[in-house]
Formats: sequence, C-alpha cells, structure tokens
Amino acid sequence: MSIVSCLLKTPVIYSHKAIQIRFPATLPRFLATSTWTHATLPRFHERLTRFQATATRCLSTQSSFGLLVDIDGVLFRGAQTIPGTVEGFRKLSDGQGNLLKPVVFLTNGSARSEAAKAAELSEKLGVKIEGSQIILVNTPLRMFKDWHDESVFFAGQGADLEHVARDLGFKHPVTLPDVLRDIPMFDVLCHAKRAALSSGVLPDTLPSYFPIKRIVVANTPVNWDAHVQFLLDVLLSNGTLHTDTPVTPSDTSVTPSDTPLTPGSQQLPIIACNPDLVWASEYHMPRIACGAFMHALSSLYHEMSGNELQVTWCGKPTHVTYECALRALRRRAAELGVELGTVYGVGDNVDVDVVGANEHGAVSVLVCSGLYKREGVGKEGVERGFTVRSKRASVKEGIRVGILSEDIGTFIDWVVSGEAED
Repeated sequence: MSIVSCLLKTPVIYSHKAIQIRFPATLPRFLATSTWTHATLPRFHERLTRFQATATRCLSTQSSFGLLVDIDGVLFRGAQTIPGTVEGFRKLSDGQGNLLKPVVFLTNGSARSEAAKAAELSEKLGVKIEGSQIILVNTPLRMFKDWHDESVFFAGQGADLEHVARDLGFKHPVTLPDVLRDIPMFDVLCHAKRAALSSGVLPDTLPSYFPIKRIVVANTPVNWDAHVQFLLDVLLSNGTLHTDTPVTPSDTSVTPSDTPLTPGSQQLPIIACNPDLVWASEYHMPRIACGAFMHALSSLYHEMSGNELQVTWCGKPTHVTYECALRALRRRAAELGVELGTVYGVGDNVDVDVVGANEHGAVSVLVCSGLYKREGVGKEGVERGFTVRSKRASVKEGIRVGILSEDIGTFIDWVVSGEAED
C-alpha cells in the first residue's frame, strides 16, 4: 500500500491541548490525485503549510469559558471537602489531572504562599494547579513596589507572617511579636502582665524599625487587644510612638508631620487585606473575619482622633484583586491555546463574590454550600437570574445573582453540558 493510500484510509487529525482539527477535504484530494515527483513535493509542502496556518488560527480563536473560583465555602468547609467538588474538577480535566479549561482560584485567605496553596489544592482536588492560578488576598501587594523598601507593620496571624511579607517583596516587615519582644510595656491590658512589668516607660532608644511608615493588615489578627492598641499608638503618633517630639518625615507626600494627629490631618497609609465581615467554617453560624477587625479599629480611631480611618482595601470585591485574577485567567487561556469566553465568578458570599463578579464583567454564580443557604434549587440544582439580600444590615437594596447552584459540582455539570448556552 502506498503512503498516499495509508493517509487516505487513516483519519488525518491535527491535535493540540485536546482540540482536534481534521485536514481540509482539498488536502486528501490533492494527495490522491497528485503524481509524486520532485516537482510535486513543493506543492504538497505549500498546501501543508497553508493547513498548519489554518489550524493555528482555529486554535487561537477556539473559545472556552473561564472560572474564577472561591475556596472556603465553595471547595471546602473548614477541613472538609464539599461533596461533588472533586468529581466536578475531574470533568474539567483530561483524565491525567490536566485542566482543559482556564481556572483561577480567587480567595480572601492568605495563610500560605500561592505556590503552597496550589500544592494543597492539587492534592485535594486531584488536578494539577500552579501557583500562577492562585490569587490570594495579599497577592496584589506585590504591585505596591513603593512600599517594599519602607518599615511596614504587618498585622495578622501565623508564625510565618514575616516570611509571607518578605515573599511579597517587603524588605523591612515588622510584626507584633517583634514589638512585644522589644517594647513589652505597651501591652498592659492584662492585669497580671501589667504587674509583672517593672516599668511602663518607653525606652530611651526605640528599635531600628521605628518610625513605622506604613501599615498592612494582612489577615484576621489574633490578640485583638494588643494589635488594636499598637495600631492606634502608631496611627495617633504618625509611626513614632512619641507624643511630644516631632520627627521630620522622609516622604512628605505620605506623612507631612510626625506630630500627634489632630482632626483633619493626614494619617499613616494603611492597606487592609480581606473586607469579609464573616466567613463559613465547620461551625453552624458565620464567624467574624478581617472586616470585623477593621470595623473595630476604625470605630476606635474615629473616637480618639476625630478622623475617619482611611483604608485601601485588597481582596474581593476590590478592583485591584479582580484585575489580578482576570489577568491570570487570560494568561491561563493563552497557555491552553484558547480564547477566553464567558467568565463565571463562583462563590458563597453575596457581598464579596457576587458583587465582585457583577462589577467586573463576570457572570456571578452563588453556591449554597457555604455562607449562603437555600434548599431545593431548581430542577437540575441550578437557577438563573434572581435577587438576594446582603448579609450586611446597612445594605438595603437587593443584589443581582446571575446563577444560583446547589454547589460547585452541580454548576460544573451544568456548564460543561452546554446548558449555559441555552
């Protein structure tokens, strides 16, 4: 049998990333009718080159939906994987653990690095996930390069908080354990601790990381009393802890005066990661989160200074976080050789996941497996377009939801079956 006959009897397919394109009908006809000589080989090469260009164009314009997926309350509730999650992601893969659709995981958590979180999700979900597919609440801090060389106080929890700060690019992070070690007398709310301290006087020489120039609330702090006390101290003294000795600031655009704040004066810049007021754990009622801590700090600061606390927020639903996430999703689509089509933002929190998706061009998908609860969702476990109430009593207007689903597994079944296009 000739080579041409073999080609005609066997389906000729060009494959790439699970996309298959058959040769155009003209190419097999050309193979069958051509006399194979040295003169015809250039013509064959020309036809094959044209086909390869056509295949490349097809691949570059192949459209695929993309997913921005929350983690807590969507994939997991506490340490427990939500039923149907693993099976859902298996349907998005090629059977070898490679995801065939653009997926980025978008969370207001930050206890680990992007690479560590990707490794954890890969193991739990049974698919390969890279650090570039993880957008943590603090990921946008990498872009605040003008902060990286300053002395920045990081409020939050976790033994590796300083390491996380350095991984984000900050060269001089300061954490509460540093302050407790160097200035223990500032934390005297506890009577026993107050009695144990020999002096409540500030040392003549402060540690080298003073003055504090900027503040990052990296995650929900523990030891709220000590954190709030120190944050108020640095905010009310412009980072110096002194109330009577002015210090010339290094950046007058940020700290025009290091004298104590008076109503109307500027404050130290502060970034707070995670505006979530509550989150869903294994417990049957919502648990307070970083947003609740900031509410407490803001209220006290206002009472003591007469000023409103000015805060720059990171995390859902802020613009800076969704810009990072959408950029990562477009990169992922390009790696898969597809054009990004409809983007679905999947989450369980009306006030951050739904609002964030709505405000950034994605179809909001609210699942009932976390903070939001509802029984008997639609005939197939999915409903389109309706309005829900915010968890915040101060928000009176209803919030539009694109799609309601029992859980993410049910939503993935629905979207891959093509029902989303009906």
